[in-house]
Amino acid sequence: MSASDREMVETMMADHGFDIDTLPYTVPPGDEGLDISHAGGEYEAFEGLAHEVSGLSGCHYIDPRTRSDRIENENNHWSTQMDVLVEAYLDYRYRDSEDGMPHVDEMPGSPSDRDAQRVSLSEIELVDIFRRTRSSLRSQPYHQYPNETLVYHGYLGCTPLYPTVAISLRTLAAYRQTHRVCPTFSFQAQCKALCFLHEIPYRPYLTTQLSAAFDVYLQILRRVDQRLCIALKRDAPNWRLLNACPACFYKVEDEPDLDFEWLVTMDGNNSLKRWDSTIYGTNARLDSRKVQSDFWIDPNTVDKFSGEVRAHAVSTK
Repeated sequence: MSASDREMVETMMADHGFDIDTLPYTVPPGDEGLDISHAGGEYEAFEGLAHEVSGLSGCHYIDPRTRSDRIENENNHWSTQMDVLVEAYLDYRYRDSEDGMPHVDEMPGSPSDRDAQRVSLSEIELVDIFRRTRSSLRSQPYHQYPNETLVYHGYLGCTPLYPTVAISLRTLAAYRQTHRVCPTFSFQAQCKALCFLHEIPYRPYLTTQLSAAFDVYLQILRRVDQRLCIALKRDAPNWRLLNACPACFYKVEDEPDLDFEWLVTMDGNNSLKRWDSTIYGTNARLDSRKVQSDFWIDPNTVDKFSGEVRAHAVSTK
């Protein structure tokens, strides 16, 4: 009998005055018994055997992957398909139905098209401002990547290769404009607002998903702006300096000189020291992305002229 049944029998016999210590028990069917003597030591022997078995050498698989290059791998995968995503985004804007969602062609594709079958998406979670659903999206015959299909339908995935969650482009556009007028409105605040609208509990990984999709969305917009600048002949490195001078540099005729023509303040950026990974004992993840803007000059370009001022001062002496 089982241990629970045996315990019930012992309780019944003890209630009727029987000596339960002298009852003979047999091993239940399918189990193996352990010989126990009055001398003891069986448990210690069994424990030592277990340690010896666990210490036996064998073939152990070592995973060579590390999380330190996870961001860099994602960036490389996004860069591979970025040109295709820009074309898909321009097509999405052309098919805009004036509510942030595109007109989708309902004509079925060719069943023999292998590319359409390769990038088909099924049961993917689609997150919009007021709606959160699971749906299957049909790709076009010329689509090469899953995110190309998502952009065609007005969404953008949170991962480059195998997206399971996608956020609508109009949701990302709304957050971009909100953050522009209120820079303190963080990803976490936007994500919590969406959770309240969708009536789901907030989880920290949701903020990571929103941040990843928004970074790619900004890269797509930056590529579009670069194409516009090339078409308008505004792609020269010094175009901003020649055509967008700040108003404080303008002077009128006979304007008296001021004691201080410029008033400049600079932030030492000391608050970023709190984010140093060495303080918390963690390792920084590799991320080779650089800020791309025609308003600022990258540090490497500026450092090329670091010795000119000193050399000029020495030559004038």
